[in-house]
Amino acid sequence: MKDIHAHESDATTQVTVPTPSDFHAHLCNRIRRAQDRVILASLYIGVGSDRSQKSIDSSNENVCKEDELLYALNAAASNQNIKKIQILLDANRALRHVSYTTSKSAQSHSTDLRSKKTYSAKSVHHRLKPFLQQNEGNRNNGVFLFPVNDFQLCSILPSPLGEVAGVFHIKAYIIDNELILSGANLSEEYFTNRLDRYMSFIDGGAGLVNFYADLCDILCKYAFKYKDEKHGSAKMSKIFVSDNDSVKKKELEQSLMELFSVEKIDSLDANKQTTSSTEPVAYAIPTLQVPRSFLGRQMQLYSDAEATRHLIQAALDHDTSLSVRLSSAYLNLTPNLLSILTKFGKDTAGSAEYNTNISGSVYILTAGKLSHGFAPKRQAATKESTGIVNKIKDGIPDAFLSLVKQVAKPIIEREGKILMYERAGWTFHAKGLWIAVDDNANPAQNEHIDDSSLLVSTVIGSGNYGARSEDLD
Repeated sequence: MKDIHAHESDATTQVTVPTPSDFHAHLCNRIRRAQDRVILASLYIGVGSDRSQKSIDSSNENVCKEDELLYALNAAASNQNIKKIQILLDANRALRHVSYTTSKSAQSHSTDLRSKKTYSAKSVHHRLKPFLQQNEGNRNNGVFLFPVNDFQLCSILPSPLGEVAGVFHIKAYIIDNELILSGANLSEEYFTNRLDRYMSFIDGGAGLVNFYADLCDILCKYAFKYKDEKHGSAKMSKIFVSDNDSVKKKELEQSLMELFSVEKIDSLDANKQTTSSTEPVAYAIPTLQVPRSFLGRQMQLYSDAEATRHLIQAALDHDTSLSVRLSSAYLNLTPNLLSILTKFGKDTAGSAEYNTNISGSVYILTAGKLSHGFAPKRQAATKESTGIVNKIKDGIPDAFLSLVKQVAKPIIEREGKILMYERAGWTFHAKGLWIAVDDNANPAQNEHIDDSSLLVSTVIGSGNYGARSEDLD
């Protein structure tokens, strides 16, 4: 599947970041050259190698890509022109103690008991000290940790098991007037060999960049502001205990409802009309998914899951020849989504309930066992690597393969296709949805979109279209 990179219709420059290394280079370059603001919202940021800038500069060894990002943040923190540096991470993940990244480990979330430890919040906060010390009075600057899970659950489940119950999963990166939406976190594997999507909106994105900056401000108001190493050694339940948590959640809900109101979204289009005479080439509609468990009920907000289902149904109602292409790193489609997808295509099983006039098909791309995100990594046997948790993790690819087979049956019966990404040394992590007109001139290759003019709509984000994305993250 080919990704379509969005850009402003009246912009003179198109930004494309098709590979993990391109994504890393572009992000570091933009952060180093930032002149106004740097806002990074992610599950976590890699901790780096614990090498000083001096030792890196004097060494002939390959530089850890996480180090490059962290030192780019340090450069931004030393820039007198910068007014805002805001880092928003998942609370559990940002405080999880992990090994430093090395050329051998190629990742920053190893929990090897023999290795020296640190954690994401501490590593990032250390690089931002010059800026944070000079801007102590600004509450929107700093490293913020968003707790998704209930406080009592945090006290019961130790890290990393607490992350099983849900995490902060937004991946939105703002530098000055550019926004990058992705499913990629900011660590070594996502900068080297973990395939993902990257959508760049430049020149303000007709108001979209500021919209996401406002979203991060709202989320940071609820989140906890990390200050020093004392928080890294304290229990989660001690750090995040709040007597007025229910009040804060209601305030958060109200702020989000106002931000995502029809009037606010319409203002984005109004802003475009006043700043450009060029006709738009596309409309970007921001969505948000808040798990029911967060409030103990459904948030009074049109969710990303609902918007996705309604988009697919609208495409089907509008034109029965349209096809859907869906990509998920961890394929576990919800029953509601699968029921809509199985309305597409020609029924080869002879079920009378299906509309025989629908010619569009469904093509699904997901990770195979070799390139699965939980595929076992080669490492020397240790007490930790042979523990029960690691044995469970090693069985996850097989579990997802069983889920893929369950989805495949009804999709293939409707002449759809299930494609599995397999590439030695690479992990598949791309998520997205594309609705497009099939290329009738080359029907055998319709799983690809070779002509961008055939694309009707696309969804970009960090969701995997499964139960976890809808109910926990």
